[in-house]
Amino acid sequence: MRSEAALTPVIAVCGQHSALQDPPNIRAVARVASDFLLRSVDSMVRLADGDLIQAFVFTAMWSANVRHITRSRANSEYCGMDDLPPDDMRVPVSVTALASSLRIPYETVRRHVRRLQEQGQCEYRGRQGYIVPAAIHLQADRMAAFEEVWRSLLQLAGDLKRSQFDFGPYRAKLPQTVPMPPHGGLPRNIRSLLRVGIEVVLRGVDTLGMQHDDNFLDALVYTAIWTSNVRHITSTHENVAFGGLAQLPPDNLRRPVTVHALANALRIPYETVRRSANKLVARGTATRQRGKGLVIPRAQLMRPECYRAIQQGHAHIVRLIADLYRAGMDFSRY
Repeated sequence: MRSEAALTPVIAVCGQHSALQDPPNIRAVARVASDFLLRSVDSMVRLADGDLIQAFVFTAMWSANVRHITRSRANSEYCGMDDLPPDDMRVPVSVTALASSLRIPYETVRRHVRRLQEQGQCEYRGRQGYIVPAAIHLQADRMAAFEEVWRSLLQLAGDLKRSQFDFGPYRAKLPQTVPMPPHGGLPRNIRSLLRVGIEVVLRGVDTLGMQHDDNFLDALVYTAIWTSNVRHITSTHENVAFGGLAQLPPDNLRRPVTVHALANALRIPYETVRRSANKLVARGTATRQRGKGLVIPRAQLMRPECYRAIQQGHAHIVRLIADLYRAGMDFSRY
């Protein structure tokens, strides 16, 4: 159990919030959620031929086009591999809205939207904005990615179970619940589940951007560093031992990660990652261990803004599981 002495500094810096109000596994869930976010980013970037920004612009566009469906009962109607909402149901989104949601400069987003349009990946629908047509979602590479994203969702659920996430409210089957495929195949409501899954990834990106003064790349590099530092803990039952708000792994358990490894993992050019890493080190947010790599120290993760990000991340995961449940995901075995 956490002692009052251990919690005192946390309560002090968090103002009116009390650590005792948070779930005892809140950081364990946050670490699992961060791993899921980075896996999702990797899948998105590979589909965009290694272009990180284009991957996010494309994903944010198609997600915005069908958000009114994702958040309604119609999500269960357009749920299968071949059950795509028709183009006349897709709501166009403007470049301004995309830039705002991603916290990426307008001109950067505009260039990538133009490139997507030139590649035939999106269509301009007048002053309302752009859509990603249904036909694009039926391309072979998009279809092949489904299994990978589905495996990632299953891994998230398994990791959450190991982290003692409470699946109790979601185990009873609903009329729309689709049983898990017996041999690890795709469920017949796969599209409805993936639309929900992408929503939480985009919400996570927004939370990270807010924490880093709307600097998308710095936020992603920061997240990749601290997640890598503790992945050997996140992937085991020891994750719960460091689950509470004041129960972060000590610095001597954090494993440094190199800029080269980060660049490979994020599929971002080495120089881009190096510049972001240097900024984090200059601010004191990250430390560099000679010959080993980068670490986000425990003290940095105890700052009030990090506390709020942990709270938001936990809320995103609770909402994701609830949304997946309503979309028909079977949690009876969790």
